[in-house]
Formats: sequence, structure tokens, C-alpha cells
Amino acid sequence: MRRGKTAYYFCMFALVMALVMHALPVARAGVLDEKFAELEQMQKQIEETRKQIEAKRRSENSVLKELEQIELELELAQRELDYLMARMQYLSDRIAETEAEIAEVEKKTEQKKDLFCDRLVCMYKAGRISYLEVLLDSKSVSEFMARLYYLREIAQDDARLIEEFKVLRQELAEKKALLEQDVQALTVAKAEQEQRRAAVASRSADRERYLAQLQQDRQKLEEVLDQCERQSRALEQVIKELQAQGHQREKKEGLSMIRPVDSGWVSSEYGNRWHPLLQDYRWHGGIDIAVNSGTPIKAAEDGTVIVSTSDSGYGYYVVIDHGGGISTLYAHCSKLLVSVGDVVTRGQTVALAGSTGVSTGPHLHFEVRVNGATDDPRKWVNF
Repeated sequence: MRRGKTAYYFCMFALVMALVMHALPVARAGVLDEKFAELEQMQKQIEETRKQIEAKRRSENSVLKELEQIELELELAQRELDYLMARMQYLSDRIAETEAEIAEVEKKTEQKKDLFCDRLVCMYKAGRISYLEVLLDSKSVSEFMARLYYLREIAQDDARLIEEFKVLRQELAEKKALLEQDVQALTVAKAEQEQRRAAVASRSADRERYLAQLQQDRQKLEEVLDQCERQSRALEQVIKELQAQGHQREKKEGLSMIRPVDSGWVSSEYGNRWHPLLQDYRWHGGIDIAVNSGTPIKAAEDGTVIVSTSDSGYGYYVVIDHGGGISTLYAHCSKLLVSVGDVVTRGQTVALAGSTGVSTGPHLHFEVRVNGATDDPRKWVNF
């Protein structure tokens, strides 16, 4: 009876251990799957943050170009103001000269009047005689005629000079009035130009504030990106440690990827690199192959197209699902030849190479992803 119980307990223990051993790989795989899912989400957040940073940079460049145009407008407005000020100063100087001329004419007119009056006074004091008496005092007709001629000439000369002075003064007064009208018109034009310049300066200040906000937002996004990339690297390290401990994931057997383009050379490797546009060290999730624009891009392995679209970063790109959590991405294409849902075979042309999105020249950006996380393409393809 005791031996039967012992055998029973032994069988139950063996059954439990078998169940535990059978369940253990599942549990271990579950932990690894969770970490890969976290990494996939982190990679998506990184990609989205990069797109936002690039959008901010484009906005910054647009505002900078707008500010350059505004600076030109300000410079032209200032030149116009300087011209108006110089013109007003010139007219003011001419007005001052005209006023001096008017004063001189008035002075000469008064002097002529004074001389005329003095002559009449002298003639009066000399004998209280009149012009008629001067004429009647003549000894002969010829003397009478001579005196009459001289008196008439003196009177006409005085009248002529006084009239000339009056005409000259009138002309100068009209000239001054025209100059003052020009100054008034320039004063109005100057006020209008100052308003226009103030409006341009206000627009410049608004753009400067907007640019500062864009730069601040971009800096915050770059900080978020740095943090996400640190977390991504930490997750990758955790995954490596879990894999070293024996945790495994389901993998599709029999994958044999081919080089996605027949020509070209590898211009940028997988991993941390100096970004040619961001001018900073950034993580590069794939391999770049420099090729001519229009070069056929081939599916690296059989699969189903799950993405065929474009965005600001990748430009035109295709993602092919090969099963077992394995996918490949082909970016910066000039033209897409497949649609979502298409079943493709290894070596089938799916797109043409180009330089769309964030790119410095025609090339293919090729990625291999395992459950959403990028992996070194050289582990899968012989380049």
C-alpha cells in the first residue's frame, strides 16, 4: 500500500515537472515578446519624433527665408526714408535761400522808396517848389524840355525799379509756396513710409518670436528623441541579456534574403552614425546603398506588402512582411510598383530608387525588422 502511494506521488511529481518544463519555454518566450513589443513601440515613437523634428526644421528654414525677405523690405524702406529725409532737407535749404532772397528784395525796395522820399524832401526843403515850378523856372524852351525829360526819367526809373522789385518779390513768394507744398507732400509721404516700415518691423518681430518658439520646440523634441534612443538601446540590451539566458522567440525557418539592388555601393552602415542633415550623431536603422535614380529595387524575400506609401522622412517606401515577425523596408524610392496586400516573390521589382524624403542623393535605404525592431541587415543579406 505504501509502495503504491509512493509510486503514485512519483508519477504526479513527474507529471507536474513535465508540465512545468513544457510551460517554461512559453513563459520565457512571453517575456521576450513583451520586451520586443516595448522596443517596437519605442522605435515607432522614435520615428514619429524624428518626423516632428524634421517638420520643425522645415518650418524654421521657411521662417528664416521669410525673415531674409523681411530684412530686404526693411532695408528698402529705410533707404526710401533716407531719400525722403534728404529731399526734405534739400527743400528746406532752398526755402531758406528763397526767404533770404525775398528779404533782400524787400530791403532794396525799401531803400529805393527811402531814396525817392529823400529826394522829394530835399526838393521841398530847397524852396518848397514842385515839379511844375522846376519846369516853369526854365530860361528857355530847350531847358524846359530838358528838365521835363530828366524829371520824367527819374520818375519812370523809380517806378520801374519799384515795380520790378514787386514782381521779383511775387515770383519769390510763389517759389517759396511751391517749395513749401513739396515739403508738405514729402512730410505726408515720410509719415506713410514710416508706417509701412513699422508694419514690416512688427512682422519681423512676430517671425522672430515664432522662430524662437520653433527652435525651442525642436530642442525639446531632440531631448525627447535622445531619451527615446537611450531607452531603445537599454531595451535592446535587456533583450540581449534575455536571449543569453535562453529566452527565445518564434522564428520563420528557411529565409534566404537577396541583395535588394544589383548595383551600387554601401554608403552608410547600420548603427550610430553622423547624420548629414541633422549634423549630429544619430542611430541609423538600416543600410544605405548608393545607386542611380530609377534603379530597380527587388524584394529581398517572398512576402506580402503591408505598407506602400510616403512620408516626410522615408519619402516613398515599401514594407514587406515575410512572416514570423520578419519584415523588410525599402525607402527613398522615386516610384512604387506594388500596393498593400500584393503578394511578391523574391527578386520581384517592387519600386525604383530615388531621393525622396530626407535624403542627400539617390540611394536605397534598406531595413530588416524583427517584430518591429530594426536588425543589422548584414545578418540577413550578403552585401
